[in-house]
Amino acid sequence: MRGSCEAGSCNPNVLQFLMPARSRTKSTGGSTTKQTARPPAATATRKAVKSGYINARVEPKLKKSAEAVLDKLGLSTTDAVTIFLKQVVAHKGMPFPVKVPNKETIRAMRELDSGGGTRHSGDAASLFAEILGPKPLLRRKPRKS
Repeated sequence: MRGSCEAGSCNPNVLQFLMPARSRTKSTGGSTTKQTARPPAATATRKAVKSGYINARVEPKLKKSAEAVLDKLGLSTTDAVTIFLKQVVAHKGMPFPVKVPNKETIRAMRELDSGGGTRHSGDAASLFAEILGPKPLLRRKPRKS
């Protein structure tokens, strides 16, 4: 079984957290005090053991696109899912608004799914110019001397 400590296969650094702390007595100038051995400061802030599994089916294209973005961020898919789940816990719900689309939005989505709608190519400025018309020139006020 993965992660078990049978037949001496455990890492000694892991064992210190599995076994109870050892007690020892220290003598200082006639008085005796009992101290408990503590792990070194570097290992005192250990990470939680990751042993839960999540299997999720997603579209291969979505998975590949997400992994490309996460790779640029220096994150694995596991890191991203862990961050998401921690945010769900922190927000006590979804960490972003999830809304049911209204009738107009549903109609527009169905139109696009069936091949309708208008397609735009180019940058955002050209899209807004097409939708809103040309951008008016701003006239500057003359400076006072």
